[in-house]
Amino acid sequence: IIIYYPKLNLGFQIFLLTQSSMKNIKELKKLIDNSKKILLINHIKMDADAFWSLASLYLIFKKIWKNVKAVNDSETPKDFDFLLKEKIIEPELDLYEYNPDLIISLDAASTSQLWEVFLKYKDLFEKTDFVVIDHHQTNSWFWSLNFVFPEYSSACELLFDILKKLDLKKLIDEQIATLLIAGIHTDTNIFYNQNTTPNTLKVASKLIKLWADFRSPIYNFFQKISFQRLKLFGIAISSLKKIDELNLIYWNLKNEDFKNSQTTLEDTTGIINKLSNIEENEVIFMIYEDKNKLKISFRSKNLDIWSFCSSFPNWWWHKNAAWFSLENISLKEAEKIILTK
Repeated sequence: IIIYYPKLNLGFQIFLLTQSSMKNIKELKKLIDNSKKILLINHIKMDADAFWSLASLYLIFKKIWKNVKAVNDSETPKDFDFLLKEKIIEPELDLYEYNPDLIISLDAASTSQLWEVFLKYKDLFEKTDFVVIDHHQTNSWFWSLNFVFPEYSSACELLFDILKKLDLKKLIDEQIATLLIAGIHTDTNIFYNQNTTPNTLKVASKLIKLWADFRSPIYNFFQKISFQRLKLFGIAISSLKKIDELNLIYWNLKNEDFKNSQTTLEDTTGIINKLSNIEENEVIFMIYEDKNKLKISFRSKNLDIWSFCSSFPNWWWHKNAAWFSLENISLKEAEKIILTK
């Protein structure tokens, strides 16, 4: 079942959970009610929206006494600990032993973004009821029951509306409301990005009425900075390069930069968003080394960068933000390819 409403030129967005989609909501409710073991999964290199949407649904299922587990290739980033101390992600979980009868994927646009977990247990995924909840335009509607709505700013905003239609909104307490608004904050850059819509603000307002602590995510994700991360920011700023004719700014971070500043890849979070505010640019990108691979992150103010970034492998995209990776190539070679493509 594919539920998808394209954008309509009505001056505002038509959002998914209208009466016409209630049949699909009923199907989801039936799957949840009949399930004995639920598995939640989100995309590799999980960001805040991916984790908080998963964590929110995990806590909701716990409230209705469901046997639920969560899996990813990696541990939860330490930056997320301020809102949830419980380690709910189990990277080493044996899915054959757990044997779920319902799998729900959050914020992943394809099976490739489920990475090693999917590859290792592909036969189990193929025989199990599988629900996809996602807001990326690149989503391939890749399984049996898909809630894919690019009109939504984030998986957290989408999940709120789904919970409301499932009559589970009443279980959203202060903690869950805070998790959901944290995902909305990070994916909209505190309501600044173009994916912010009237419904985004409406959902955020409802979460605040449910006592969401909206200040804590803003401080921890957008204001707080460690001394080590500040040093990494300094290295990034010192390596800035500008190409006036392309209205473009970019920089590189090497493995040694992380070592010298005593930081990790997680500490790159926020660098590109802060530097994208430089006045003299339309497009900005960062190339950073991840052991033997290169990760490239793009941001634009008004340009849709999908057509460019989608020509590279392992790409991922929003309208004004995109990522891809390259292997077996040096930083200089990557620079040349990107700038001359």
